[in-house]
Amino acid sequence: MQKNNIYLLIILIFTISLFTFHNEIQFSILNACELFITKVFPSLFPMFILTDLLIYLGLPELLTKLFGKFFKKVFHTSPYGAFMFFTSLFCGTPANAYVLKNLVDDEKLTVDEANYVFSFSFFTNPLFYLTMLNFIFKEQTIILKLFLIPYLANIITGFILRPKTINENQIVNNKPSKSLLDILLESIKKSMNTMLTILGTITVFFIINTIINPSNNPFVSGFLEVSQGLSHLGLSTLNLNIKKLYTILFVSFGGLSIIIQIKSILTDTDISLKLFLKARFIQCLVAILLLIFSK
Repeated sequence: MQKNNIYLLIILIFTISLFTFHNEIQFSILNACELFITKVFPSLFPMFILTDLLIYLGLPELLTKLFGKFFKKVFHTSPYGAFMFFTSLFCGTPANAYVLKNLVDDEKLTVDEANYVFSFSFFTNPLFYLTMLNFIFKEQTIILKLFLIPYLANIITGFILRPKTINENQIVNNKPSKSLLDILLESIKKSMNTMLTILGTITVFFIINTIINPSNNPFVSGFLEVSQGLSHLGLSTLNLNIKKLYTILFVSFGGLSIIIQIKSILTDTDISLKLFLKARFIQCLVAILLLIFSK
């Protein structure tokens, strides 16, 4: 009962704020939609479609031949773990959550292995991240260093959290009986439903930021929504070292908005976010240490 009262109070404050900050909230909604249309949708939607098609065409089998033994030895994963990791490098998060769900639904990854592999496959879309780095920083050496640190931090995090036993599951060559066109049409339908959820989540967090962070403090913005935090960071007059630290923290933690998007994508699966969230704090710590020692 007490929890319900707290929720009711939060909703009441939110409702009052909608009227009090009516113009500001309208502006934030438009900004959220603009971000979605110009940055998020163009970078994520094609990746959703592409990953479905690549799975159908046998990319996991190819990655198995190239990297399967290495991932089995270093990270104790099956070949599909290698596929999940490299797909994440390419498409970023939360697009890789969509891939993870498909692999679990198709019984190509066990839930336990999915929990582990996802914990160290947390990447910002590389094109988006590089665009934001060039917006915030001008020196190319800084941009390169900040671009590489999250990747190295993920690898170290994966090694820290790796299971004691080696997963012996192998790639199963069981192509679906559906045609490539059927796979494409199904992928479009699933992807659009996912994109609408992402749009709604981003919009809600833009509204929350407008209400609780009217001064657009970059740290608060980045904690809530990473793209908005990076945008505010680029416009701020903060010290260069603080900007570098915030950038690394934003992309290592990902922001509450990304976590909610992942949760929505993984609905109806047994995948838990406990290890994933633990890994985010480990990755933040590792990334900070890498930043300090790379000076």
